[in-house]
Parts: sequence; C-alpha cells; structure tokens
Amino acid sequence: MPRNSNVRVLCLLLFLVLGRPDVARAQQADDDVYVVQPGDTCASVGRRFFGDASAGSAKLHALNSMGPPPHTLKPGTRLRIKGDPDARLTFVKPEVNSKRAGKPDWLHANTGQGLWRLDSVNTLRSAGAEVTFRDLTRLQMNENALVVIYGQEAQASDKVKKSGAVELLQGELNVSLAELRGEPLGVKMPAATVDSRSRDLIVGVDAQQMTRLSVFDGQAEVAAQGQRVQVPRDHGTRVEKGKVPEKPRPLPEAPEWVGGVRSVRLLLEGAGVDETLPWAPVPRAASYRVELARDERFNDRLHSETVPAGPEPLKSVVPALAPGEYFARVRAVDAAGLLGRASAVRRVEVLRVKTQRGTLGPQGLQGAPPLEFSVDGAESLDARLDGAPVTLPLRVETPGAHTLELRPRGLPDAPAERLTLTVSLPKATLALEPLGETFQARLRVFDEQGQPLDVAPTALTLRGLEGTWVDALSRQTDGSWLALVVPSERDGRLVSVEALWGDTPLARLEAQAPLAVAPPPPPPPAAPAGPEVALTSALSAPPGGRRDASALPTAFLPRSLLVELRAQTGAAPSGEDVAGGRAALSVEGRLGERVALGAALAVRPDALSRELSASLSGRVLLSDLPTLRVLLSFEGLFAGSAFAGEARGAWLRPALIAGGQWERWAWSTSQGYALRPGRTRATWESAYQGWFLPLPTLALGAEVNALVDATLEAPGPHAYAAGVGARWKWSGFEVGASVRRGFGPEGARVWGTWGGQVSLGWSGLLPPLPQ
Repeated sequence: MPRNSNVRVLCLLLFLVLGRPDVARAQQADDDVYVVQPGDTCASVGRRFFGDASAGSAKLHALNSMGPPPHTLKPGTRLRIKGDPDARLTFVKPEVNSKRAGKPDWLHANTGQGLWRLDSVNTLRSAGAEVTFRDLTRLQMNENALVVIYGQEAQASDKVKKSGAVELLQGELNVSLAELRGEPLGVKMPAATVDSRSRDLIVGVDAQQMTRLSVFDGQAEVAAQGQRVQVPRDHGTRVEKGKVPEKPRPLPEAPEWVGGVRSVRLLLEGAGVDETLPWAPVPRAASYRVELARDERFNDRLHSETVPAGPEPLKSVVPALAPGEYFARVRAVDAAGLLGRASAVRRVEVLRVKTQRGTLGPQGLQGAPPLEFSVDGAESLDARLDGAPVTLPLRVETPGAHTLELRPRGLPDAPAERLTLTVSLPKATLALEPLGETFQARLRVFDEQGQPLDVAPTALTLRGLEGTWVDALSRQTDGSWLALVVPSERDGRLVSVEALWGDTPLARLEAQAPLAVAPPPPPPPAAPAGPEVALTSALSAPPGGRRDASALPTAFLPRSLLVELRAQTGAAPSGEDVAGGRAALSVEGRLGERVALGAALAVRPDALSRELSASLSGRVLLSDLPTLRVLLSFEGLFAGSAFAGEARGAWLRPALIAGGQWERWAWSTSQGYALRPGRTRATWESAYQGWFLPLPTLALGAEVNALVDATLEAPGPHAYAAGVGARWKWSGFEVGASVRRGFGPEGARVWGTWGGQVSLGWSGLLPPLPQ
C-alpha cells in the first residue's frame, strides 16, 4: 500500500479508537446542489466546483437544463453540481454517520442519501446500514464498521478502485452481488484485497486488522503479500496483516431450528412476550451468532447474541417482543472466527389477544360465560379448541377448562401456541314470588364482578322437580328471567325448581305452597340478657409480677362498666414480688360491641407516696364467630420510683388474644410482650386460662402464666406461676378469690412462693351487653 494510504488508514483507525470529532446534530447537507448567489455566472460556478471556467461551465450545462448560452443565472436557482451518486444509503439505523470526500466533518446519515467517490460511512454501536450501488449490489454494514466508497473511475490504475467497490477499514460487511453484475466486486482491507464473484459473502476486519472471509455462493479471490488464493463456495480464510492468506477451510454447516421455521406467540398482557429461539448443534462450531430483525434482509436488527457451543439445548431468549412479525437466523462460528452459512429464516409472529368478555392474565383467559375474544392477525393461523377446528373471533360458553391451539396454516408439525380458557359458572339467585295458588320464579345471573350477565336464551333452563310444572323463561327489561311455576299436588303442594346453565345446575329452591299467603308474624322481642359473671384473670399476681396495675386481659369483654377493688398478698417486703401486699383499683367499660377501654391504679398501703403504678388499656374484638374470639390488646403502664431499677418507668404491652366458649366451658390465651421504650429489655408474657361455669353467675377458673425476660446481650430470668380461683355474681356485685404459686428457675423470686387475691366489683351502673 502506498505511504499516503498507510497514513490515511492510521488516521481513520485512530479516529475509531480515540473517538470521532463532534458529529453535527443537523441532518446531512444536500451538497450535490448549489444555490445561485447574486453575481454568480456559469463560468464562476464552474471554476468554483470543477476547477476550470470553460470545462466547468460545460459540465454545469450537462447536469442542468439551462438552455443555450449565454444566459443570466437567477439568484436562488438550485443547480446540480454532481452527477448520479455511485451508491445510496437504502437503510439507516441510528447512529450512522457519513463524511463527504475531502471534508473533515461527520454528519448524521439519512436513508436515501447519495454517496460519491471517496465518501465514508460509519456505523456506531448497535447501529446498521445498507449501501446499494447503481447495479443493485448491496453491502450490509454491521455495527462499528467504517467503509470508504470508491465509486467507478475509468482512469484509476487500482483494479479494486475501478470496480466501483469499497474500502473496509474496520467492522463487518455482508455483500450481496447483483445478479447482472458483469465484473467482480472489489473490497480493499488493511491486510488483503478481495475480488468477489459471490452473490453472498461476509468480510470482516477486526481490531488487529485481520481479514476474515466467508463465501457462501460462487467464489472469491483473496490477494495479500503478492499471493492470490481462490476461496470456493462454503469455504473461508483468514489473512493476518503482513502475511499471505491462509489455506481455505470448509465452513460450519447451517444449523437447523428446533420446532420448525415458523412460530406463533400470544401476548396476553403487558408490553411484550419473551421468545425462545432453539436450534440443534452442528460440527466444527465454537459458538453461534443469533440474530432477530424486523425485516427479512436483517437490516433492522433487534437482537444479536453470541452463544457458546455446548450440549443441547442451544437457545437464545429475546425479551419483551411487541406485537408484530419478526425474522430470525443463526450461524455457526468456527474456532478461527469464520462465520458459517445462515440457517433458514425463522418467522416469528407475536399476536395480541383482545377480550370482549373475560379477564386476561398470566394463566390465560378466564371468566363467567360467555368468554368472547379475538386474536389480532390470526387470519393465517389454524385454530383448534379442545382438538376441534374453530374460527376466530371465538365465543365459549361451556363451563370448565378449555385449550385453544394456534398453528401456522399448512404447517401441522409446527409447535402450537396454547391458550388456556377457564369458563366459570356464573353466580345466580333464584326466588319464588307468590301469585295466588301459583308462583312466579325470578332468576338473576351475574358475572364474577357481580354485574348482570347478558346471556343467550338457549343457555338458561328452569326445570321443575318433584312434579312441579315450570313454564318457559322470558327475559325482562331489568335483565332478570321470569317463569310461571305451578306446585305439585303431591306432598302437600311442594314447589321444587332448579336453574341450569346448559346441563350444569346453577341454583335450586324448594318451598311449601300455602293456600293463602299471609304476612309472617313479627319476631318476638329479644329477651334481656340475664346475669353473667365476668370472666377475668384468676391469678392474684398479674403479668409482669413486679410492676402491674391491671389484671391480665382475657378474650371476654366486660358486659358493662366494671369497677373493681383487688387486695393482693404475697412475699415479704424484702422480696421482689412487690405486687404482693398491694391494693388495686380498676375501671373498664364498653364503647360498643367490639371495643373496651380501661384504667387501673395500684399501690402498696405502706408506701403511698412512691410505690405507685398506673395503666391505661384497650381491647378490640376482631372476629364475629361466637365460638372463637380474636382480640388485639394494648396497655401503657408506669411504675413509680420505689420499684427496682429494672421494673420502674414506662412500659408498653401489646398482646394478641384468642378464646372461645362452648356451653359451660370457656378458654382464653394471651401472647404479648412488655417493652421498655428506649431499652433493649423485653418480657415475653404467655398466659392460658380456662373456666367452668356450673351456673351463669358462678365461674371456676384455672390459669398458667409464663414470663421470660431477655436482652440482646443475654437471656433474663424465666418465671412461671399457676393459680386457681372462683368468681360469683349477685345482682350488680361480683366477688372473687384466688390463690397462686410461683415455680420454675425464678418463679419464687419473681412471683413469690404462695400468694392470694380477693376482689370486689360492681357492674350494675349501665345496661349489660353479651361478653
């Protein structure tokens, strides 16, 4: 290569490595025309663009219909200053830039833009371009490619430059030679020159300026370092810079798609659907290149992936394909980096499902009958519902699970795209309205959202059972269905009807038909609630032991406002059971059927000024079942300064409570934590209570309680207590007594060995409510 050519190649490669100059954001200028300025003449314009006034004026006249000279040029006239381009850009996918010969600036390229001799085209990352010459020879440029257009010049001494070809400095070209082209296509590269008589070949130049050539049709000649090598069909070669061409080697075979050359995908929801492209391995493959494009010539590529060779299955996943038609191909790449022949083009169709009735989701289409839907672009598909041929759009009324299969028409072996259809029975209400000695049956049908369902008359049937006679259903303006019903004379005028959806029962109703329909008697007034003893904690020392002001909460709310005074006995004053020997006053009342609020105050009689604790509490009933109650409880408590350092101060005690009652038996359990704001110590409190009520006014109870103190650094004491007690109610007064014993590793220290409690309460201030 001459010295000036080496300098030009080096500059262009430095441009690719170090970065191109700023690309103008304007569109490519229309520089094959000149706009006449005031004072211009044919001679001045010819001298400016062609270097000679006389010859330039003649060329200007040959390119433009200006009439015989002399004449005056009118300012604003557009004159062609170039002939027809050697080639045009027939496809551009940003970012693609071009540069005119002799000009320093790179500009954005446009589809349809003309290219003349020594013009340059550069595709950036993820870009592509197609260059089409006058004879329809096409060059497909992959990303990061740089090409110089030579055009045709009869006076050129270089054979390649005379051929109207290109110079490839970096990147990859897919060359499609025009069928009627009489001369080979020349491609000049840093390491070699290629003369191609192939209608399908790929040439590439990598970062080390090595040339790779794959020939899929005809043949090509490669020249380097004075040696020429003929490369036949389905062979390829490499040329390192400064070396002679390698011996041509066979290329890998074209891979075959698994599942055929056409697939259909259904988009149920979202913006796109993932498509898996599988293929079978071929010999001599080191890797595979998979491409998917919007066009069959693979200009507008959306996906390109290199997949290493390995055992089956080989696949590439294209994410989030929008509705449309796509084309895929795969090539094997051998260990030398030579591309093999492409597979057959696989056509991928992504079709959107549109529903008129029903709900689309990842599992398919579901809803009450009828399901109505269509598939955009399904005209070229064969559809089968549960194995039977159908046409789209489709309406499905039969309840149950169904499978819709879609295949490309005429390809029975192609993989089927399946859509699951789930038709659920509609909701129905059936009522009998008296009409003298007969009845009128009213049937209403709803979808899954509770909206009236518009159904065909043939879908619904109302039939009589046990001798009941039923007339045909008739639709009403409000969407309901009516039918006359005549009771059976057997079994005391029994009325029995059943609504059917097809053959599937929807609703059934039976009634005894009276001779005269009279209004039902008013319900008897509810009896007032009788006396019922409050089910409270039986332990004399409540949870926490050393810091309590209120009893442990249970699953039973107070029937009314309960005011109670409790006296507790326990350990000696030196013991830690400071709850022992204390008196407590508590008040708890109902704020409706589900909420109770309370307050309590506790003190040791010989330390009124200091050993004081107070609390506020609340309970909320969550469940509606009489045999199972679930409540949330929350208590805030403050212990005075005379308490031990680990017990005094503020405490928060949330708890979850559950309980129930069956006839004379009742139970309750409480699981909660006592927390110190700003401290790491917490106490887990677990209690289990049970009662037997021989009378509504008498309750016998037993209780087990556990306290576990813990910190983040070390576990604390474990203390347990058990107790029994009784509670009796007379009029508005309630009297209770209980005994308890602490046990376990810390039970005696925390709870005391033995202790007791007596209580006196009053609950006759307000009307009672059920517990």
